[in-house]
Amino acid sequence: MPGETVTLQIGQCGNQVGLQYWSRLALEHGLQADGTTQPYPISEVENHLNDPSTGYRPKRSERDDRLDLFFNLTESNKYTPRAILVDLEPSVVSKATAELPMFNMRNRHLCENGAGAGNNWKHGYEYGLNHQEELIDIIDREVDKCDNLGNFQLIHSIAGGTGSGVGSLLLELLNDRYGEKSLINTFLVFPSNEKASDVVVQPYNTVLTLKRLTEFSNGTFVFDNDALNAIEETSLNYDRNRRFTSKSTAYAEANKLIALALASISNPIRFPSYMYSSMESILLSLVPTNQLKFILTAVVPHKLNEQDIILESINNRYKLNTVTGPVKYITMLNYVIGNNVNQMELKKGLMRINQKVDFVPWCPRSINLVMGKKSPYIRERTSAGLQASNNTSIIHVLNKTLNHYDRLAKREAYINYYTDSNNREEISRVMDWFNECREEVQKVIDEYKQAQDISYLDEVEDYGDDVLDMEEDAQFEDDPSQLLGL
Repeated sequence: MPGETVTLQIGQCGNQVGLQYWSRLALEHGLQADGTTQPYPISEVENHLNDPSTGYRPKRSERDDRLDLFFNLTESNKYTPRAILVDLEPSVVSKATAELPMFNMRNRHLCENGAGAGNNWKHGYEYGLNHQEELIDIIDREVDKCDNLGNFQLIHSIAGGTGSGVGSLLLELLNDRYGEKSLINTFLVFPSNEKASDVVVQPYNTVLTLKRLTEFSNGTFVFDNDALNAIEETSLNYDRNRRFTSKSTAYAEANKLIALALASISNPIRFPSYMYSSMESILLSLVPTNQLKFILTAVVPHKLNEQDIILESINNRYKLNTVTGPVKYITMLNYVIGNNVNQMELKKGLMRINQKVDFVPWCPRSINLVMGKKSPYIRERTSAGLQASNNTSIIHVLNKTLNHYDRLAKREAYINYYTDSNNREEISRVMDWFNECREEVQKVIDEYKQAQDISYLDEVEDYGDDVLDMEEDAQFEDDPSQLLGL
């Protein structure tokens, strides 16, 4: 039985994407901005039978969507998202609650002085430590409203201070408090590494957060800002005459794209059929081992037939992470969301893509398919497509991060942002811990490289025994609150 999903949107990016995500879900489930429901649409079949001459009046369909898995129904008969909004600076959360008053105002956590985390992982993590009881209270209150909690999902960026620092702390708290009872999956926005960043310490923030993700997340969906920025405006049927007039406009379009991917991933949960009706079943088909849990996505344009939707899902042009060089796939889940899907065209697409895709040698050449239902509130007749896959292109994304980290760490640049003094011993201790976190990211890269070998599964068995030994010998060895003097 599928369980409820509780969403935590952390920091500026997390709440901006979260606003677009809940706006999309509200559209698909016919909810007004204040959470009131619109009348359920008349089915196309019933509407076609409408005949005034005979007095026949079409009947409205019974709801078959599962709003309850993502929304609470209040005593005033309005729906509120099962969402918790956390930020240390109030402007983005205030905008979100103004545009979508359906948000539960009690589920907000804002810093009292609104000072923000200063784009610093340490400040965000320290803030989370000092306010963890308040954060736990909000989470517990939302969990108590669930009949059968299925999973937590975090939406955050790892470049700044709140999404990375508070996000890391929340991952620890959720794992400690609910880890045995529910899944924890994350939707992670990687910072741009191709252009100069406003956040000079983003490589540090990224590496420190990735360490926590490798430990506490059951599956991490990756969105790469470099790839989002590179997608052409016309690729996904944007107005050809429209041009981005500001950086904020470009970010807004990228956030809508991420939100569309998030909504598509949960489509078979919200509009259930006989397969993939829970996040657990989706992650089981995408994550073969605990060391290989970074999931990449591609959003396919509308107005294509079923065969082309399948084929275009492997086109690098539509991938939401940067791809360079050949890619080997470990798992693949292709979504086709629409009504009256042409099964023949779909079969042709699956046969052709199976010939084109290169899988790692130890897994079957199996392309899993999700037949998603289109919301009755969306009247477009065309189908939509999404691909979620576990593949080796994540190596490039992680390598870019480590290259930028190494440039800073080599000179110990900006390390004073993470220390309380210029004491040499403290600097060395912090740098040692930073480099340990870097090694964890390197292990992920090495794991994906090894996964391309036919003997990988034999190596995983040996690796599992080694991990148990290391965990017993290294309890509390890398507690950030001690290492950073928090």
